[in-house]
Amino acid sequence: MKIFKNILFLIVVIVSIVFSNSSCERDDICAEGTPTTPFLIIKFIDNETQIETDIKRPSELQVRAVGFDSIIDIGTVTDSIMIPLRTNTTSTAFEFTINSDTTNDTTPPNTDIISFEYEPIEEYVSSACGFRVVYNAITANEGEEGDDGDWIKGITERTLNVTDETAAHIFIFH
Repeated sequence: MKIFKNILFLIVVIVSIVFSNSSCERDDICAEGTPTTPFLIIKFIDNETQIETDIKRPSELQVRAVGFDSIIDIGTVTDSIMIPLRTNTTSTAFEFTINSDTTNDTTPPNTDIISFEYEPIEEYVSSACGFRVVYNAITANEGEEGDDGDWIKGITERTLNVTDETAAHIFIFH
């Protein structure tokens, strides 16, 4: 009888260890390369040719979210920029200003506003990384022309769903 109790105790201990280890995940560190909330990628195209490979860099581009004072750091613009969309609403508007260098008196700044509308969808990534937001059915709408003219000549939605940062989502022709 004593042997039976010891064997039963040993089985209970082994089963408890197996169940407690099977519910554990690897470290609670979000691994590099794990998908996160993607930025919107905008590529600038020459309006005269309207060929996707005919890139036209905007002069002294500055981007600011409407209603915010801080300028978005877009780095050195070569052919495209990455900007964040708001995750807690269905639209984000940005002011795109060219010739933003105020020390250059020959060409005044020119600002156009573009509003991006979308459906934000939360996706569970993992317990370490939490959630990310992807944007479905994105549309771009150019605001009214200001007193300084319209430097953006056209907008095309290249990809309707923003799920990654592998290619441009929006083309701006200027």
